[in-house]
Amino acid sequence: MADDQVTGIKEEIVAAGKILISRRICEAFGHVSARIPNTDRFIITPRSSIAFVTEPDDLVTVNLQGERVEGKNEQPLETWLHTCIYRQRSDVGAVARTHSFTTSAFSVLGRGVKPVHDFGAVLLREVPVFMDSRLIENEEIGSELADFIGSEGTGALLRGNGTAVLGKDAKEATIRAVYLEESAMLQHKASQVGEAIFFSAEEALQRGSQLLESSHIDRAWAHYKQEAGLV
Repeated sequence: MADDQVTGIKEEIVAAGKILISRRICEAFGHVSARIPNTDRFIITPRSSIAFVTEPDDLVTVNLQGERVEGKNEQPLETWLHTCIYRQRSDVGAVARTHSFTTSAFSVLGRGVKPVHDFGAVLLREVPVFMDSRLIENEEIGSELADFIGSEGTGALLRGNGTAVLGKDAKEATIRAVYLEESAMLQHKASQVGEAIFFSAEEALQRGSQLLESSHIDRAWAHYKQEAGLV
């Protein structure tokens, strides 16, 4: 892959981190990765708060054996979360590992988050709870999580420990992470008044497919970059 294309991927990861911090979907912990297409490598934020990731050189390149192959910094402890998902899902190009608050409340209840509003349809289906509370710090549990998400899942709530959200690239994974938290917040607020009316499987797929078109993702991405002070 051309160097300028790799640089573009790195710049998207840096921007994704800033957006997630701006939205308080990540704070001291959390990370973002994106695959380098047609290789066995991906790029990931380092083992530090992504608030301190300011340029492409801060990022780390890792192979699908979980080994750092490039970068001055150390990869995150939970690099296996990303590694095992990329191994099992060739269609996944990016992963956002977040610690959003409302989704965490659902995870400690053992309750998944379902699409309940228009933007939440980008998730396409319910995001269920992976009940193992351990950190995804080795190949065994990383593979278990990837198996749990399956061949069509768009993410998982990690019980008591945030989320893993998938996308075709860093833009899509980030926007999905934003709308997953928004879905959880709306579902929580609705439950205080009555019973939420969830999108049917058909509604979520139909509307979600529309929202995942590049023009809609790019519009949301531009907005959240502006909000994070990146443009």
